[in-house]
Amino acid sequence: MRKYVAPLFVFLSLLFIIPGMTAAASGSGTDQIRLMIEGNLVQPEVPPIMQNDRTLVPIRVIAEGLGAEVDWDQDSFTATVNKGNHQLVLRLNQKQATVNGKTVQLDAPPLLHKDRMLLPLRFVGEALGSTVGWDNESQTVVVNQPISLQINGLNVTSTMKSYKWDGQLYLPVGKIAEQLGTVLDVKKLSSRKTIDSVVAASLAEVQELLGAKIDWDKERNSVKVERVSRLDAIVVDGEKVRLAIDKPGTPKTFTLTDPRRIVIDLPNTILSDELEDGLQADGLGVAYQAGKNDAAPAADSAETATSYEAGQAVQQTAGTTANPALPPLIKSIRYSQYSDAPYTVRVVLELDRKATYKLEQNDDGLGIALFGKSGFLIVVDAGHGGHDSGALGIAGNKEKDYNLAVANRVVELLKQYPEFQVVATRSTDVFLELKERVQIANDYDADVFLSIHANSFQPQTRGTETYYYNANSKQLAEIVHRHLVGATQFPDRGVHTSGFYVIKNTKMPAVLTETGFLTNSVENAKLVDPKFQDQVARALVAAIREYYEKNK
Repeated sequence: MRKYVAPLFVFLSLLFIIPGMTAAASGSGTDQIRLMIEGNLVQPEVPPIMQNDRTLVPIRVIAEGLGAEVDWDQDSFTATVNKGNHQLVLRLNQKQATVNGKTVQLDAPPLLHKDRMLLPLRFVGEALGSTVGWDNESQTVVVNQPISLQINGLNVTSTMKSYKWDGQLYLPVGKIAEQLGTVLDVKKLSSRKTIDSVVAASLAEVQELLGAKIDWDKERNSVKVERVSRLDAIVVDGEKVRLAIDKPGTPKTFTLTDPRRIVIDLPNTILSDELEDGLQADGLGVAYQAGKNDAAPAADSAETATSYEAGQAVQQTAGTTANPALPPLIKSIRYSQYSDAPYTVRVVLELDRKATYKLEQNDDGLGIALFGKSGFLIVVDAGHGGHDSGALGIAGNKEKDYNLAVANRVVELLKQYPEFQVVATRSTDVFLELKERVQIANDYDADVFLSIHANSFQPQTRGTETYYYNANSKQLAEIVHRHLVGATQFPDRGVHTSGFYVIKNTKMPAVLTETGFLTNSVENAKLVDPKFQDQVARALVAAIREYYEKNK
């Protein structure tokens, strides 16, 4: 056996196999492939070549950079690569190799080229503990010793790779931003590179855009990233809460019941000195307590707010006056330095009753807008919408437009009653999945769900129908149908049970109305008439009023 130990150079070439590289290199000149070793561009003695759709590149200088030793057995055509506690044994034309005594499978066998043995680079490099990457845009192989990465004291080296490039350090900026709980527009990165499908940027630019402190210890080959936000204050204004935070971030939220709570975790955040001074012996601080803090101002009767469920807009309309008999929606707000590794501040809003909420990122922190049930809550659902036009009328009119016109009018008319709260699943021409409509009603703990539709069938078919599914909806369906038929004066097709998704899966009394047939010339002419639509809306409101009076 002849042994070659190369403190500076090892005459070894490797077959470079990196996902995406073969296709990118095919049909292009091999001289485009570059090697970046420990941050330095290296010109290999032997130019890269293509062999069986694989890119072959020399590795002579890589061994130098990694400090490996190579033994070559000419008789058995075997290469033994040693580095520290790592040992690799590879044989010519063999797809099996040995790593620290264990047999592993290779993507391609080693081969000879110009009296040199070529080996799979990613396999060899990573087996020796090196970081290997591929930048497809510049056709560059990047190889360096693994760089230890800590983010606010948490070691993330195993999940985040860093690279040296032209003497600079490139960090996985998107993953770092995610770990820090913030959002970064990668299009703003002038130094952006995509290595193994992960966006990386120079240390200096990452530091600037994230507002982080980054320490690169070149001797220890380690990087420490520190970016900690500070919660300065918790401000309550009626049913809105503002968390004053000095840096933007992405909170994590969840809800609990018994009692009802909204839990907001602020990652990589610490308490201000003032809030920390307010912590009790158990580590909890109380920022608000109903009855001890000043009363919150009542909501404006005309105020509307928009929240989002499953990516769709939901119009929320408050009643004309707040219900004076109800206690404040927010019972208390507690906070704590929930964790120090990593830093996490937890804020808990305890509620008197069920409520939905929307988070709003502001320049001065995070806003939480609450919407709590304080009256008889009615969800009005305009069927179809967006790309789903529903049935088509004989005049080319669309069911979705009729449904929306009547639903918006119903919402408007219901607003006059202070005891009612109204939620419209949609107030514009947008599409919602059926499950989203159901979720809105169930999440708001609605008392009534009303889905408005128009029908279609044969040209001669006429009449008004009302549907329900659950037994608790029968009374509501009969009342709604009586009022509706009285308004339309169309033939009475009756009240029926049906498994329509929106009335089957809602928990409260729920009905679906089919006002009339768009495919009938007589009824379609009425359905497109705004005066008739108003008449139908008033009948539906009267039905809800009657149901409310009987069940309040």
